[in-house]
Amino acid sequence: CLGTSALPVIEHVVDEAIAALCAEAVGAMQVMNEMTLEYTKTRKQFGVAIGHFQALQHRMVDTFMAYEQTKSLLYRAVCALTDEKEDAATAVHALKVMVDRAGKLVFSEAIQLHGGMGLTDELDIGHFAKRLMMINTTFGNGDYHQSQFSALRYNTGAAL
Repeated sequence: CLGTSALPVIEHVVDEAIAALCAEAVGAMQVMNEMTLEYTKTRKQFGVAIGHFQALQHRMVDTFMAYEQTKSLLYRAVCALTDEKEDAATAVHALKVMVDRAGKLVFSEAIQLHGGMGLTDELDIGHFAKRLMMINTTFGNGDYHQSQFSALRYNTGAAL
């Protein structure tokens, strides 16, 4: 039957599309981190740049680490897809889960650190946040991919 032989090809193409979409998300997270870092260096509160406040520095480190971890998983997924490894689908599901979680952290912190300006049309932060929200829902959200990952990795049979 032609339908059964086409399914693996379709699944591979969808996995590649998800990886490409996640690469866009990683790029958006990078830009948001850079814009937020620059803003915290220039925005003054109580006579000093808000980037000097330790609590805000910790939040910036958290978003940077989320971005770096997601970028690493992106590299892992792309290598697995390129080399046609057995666990390529598992790597893509893990990547999509991480993009969901890290993307939410990065855009929420960027909006918060920019204050009310983060949601205005004058700044790109709001546009990137909306794009990350759309990426999180495209091809299934993080919860869906978490269940897919668990089913593949731990053979739970819970895959949809």
